[in-house]
Amino acid sequence: MKLLKFVLFIFATTSFSNYAQENKRIYLEGDVVKLPVTLIDDWPFIDGEINGVKGHWMFDTGNSKAFSIHSKKVIGVKSKIVGSGFVASGQKYEVLEYPLIDKIKVGTNVYSSLENVKGNNFDFLEQISSTVIGQMGFDYFEGYDMKIDYLRYELTFYKQKEDIENWNDIKNHKNYITSLPYFTRKLDNHPMIKIQHKGTDLLITFDTAGGKGSFSIEDSYYEKLKNEGDIENFHDEPSTLYNWYNIKIDERLTVNLYGIDKEDYSPAHKPLGITEKNTLTLDHSFLSQYITIWDTKNKVIHVLEKK
Repeated sequence: MKLLKFVLFIFATTSFSNYAQENKRIYLEGDVVKLPVTLIDDWPFIDGEINGVKGHWMFDTGNSKAFSIHSKKVIGVKSKIVGSGFVASGQKYEVLEYPLIDKIKVGTNVYSSLENVKGNNFDFLEQISSTVIGQMGFDYFEGYDMKIDYLRYELTFYKQKEDIENWNDIKNHKNYITSLPYFTRKLDNHPMIKIQHKGTDLLITFDTAGGKGSFSIEDSYYEKLKNEGDIENFHDEPSTLYNWYNIKIDERLTVNLYGIDKEDYSPAHKPLGITEKNTLTLDHSFLSQYITIWDTKNKVIHVLEKK
């Protein structure tokens, strides 16, 4: 459990480095694009290659970049140091820029002669899968909405159009539950909503590569929920993993979460502009129970039954 907790913390902070935002490129083609997903424990991976080296991309919406390359997989390719990042333990790592990557594959999609691709050492991800070649992030589906469907093990991307809304009829879908308007602060790839939970303000964020999920709340709030039976240990033995029941997101959606990590402090909060004392990140424990559609054009997450 210590290993998974350590990795979870890293995911929350890997995306924040001191290099400038480059112009965004459109990677997807067509009105609808599907990508098969492999789940390894609680993390989504997609088949891919870098310059002929086969492996898997971790799909992490918490990473704003389209691609962040595992530097060990591109030995001999020219690069330069352009910044630094940090992990929760306080260790820093170098952020590299590769002036030219000959070929990147995502599933059957092939991209040639990619310029100025960022990367760093992702050794810590090898503790989840030794085949990891890096991360795919939020900018990979720039210009598209995204559906996460772990029942069918696939991501589906829908092209956004100026004169057509993709989800006007979503409420008529037979498996529709609710729609959650969200906001962002410093980074567009971190959706947030606010709810009132049992008289306490709770900030909720969404991510795809933070394990089962996590929360950081005040002691008094935690003790209240534990005494009422809403929070209980995930394991028989003591750990930082808990189940949290009966979280009323809105009038149509109440969720139960399992095995989520209780953090005393998240180093990701400051870069995200989070000042709230009570926060909850919905990740695999939530995403594995529902089908979600991320309408990034209108900043709404639609939630469907997992059918």
